[in-house]
Amino acid sequence: MNSTAIFAQRVRCRAARNVALVGVVSCLAVTGFAAAVHGARAASSIRSDIVWVADTHKGDRLPLTSKNVSSPVVTTPLRPLIGCEPAFSRVADPKRSHILGRCIS
Repeated sequence: MNSTAIFAQRVRCRAARNVALVGVVSCLAVTGFAAAVHGARAASSIRSDIVWVADTHKGDRLPLTSKNVSSPVVTTPLRPLIGCEPAFSRVADPKRSHILGRCIS
């Protein structure tokens, strides 16, 4: 065999492979489209009942808190840990000044 015949055989083999690949992809696409159309028809044939919900009295379900409940007493350590700084300032938010923000390890 000469080099031209080998080249022609390779081209035919690639063309046959490409045709087979296009055929497989086309079959998968048609199958997927048919399944989508069938699913859409099945979904449109299902009858749905419309339900109306009265939401005028929804707020009365929340639990009421009494105004006489005192907040828990938070004890702060006298001095923060070495290498840690508080996340909140004692001046701006004294209730949260005991929470540590960043610590150097």
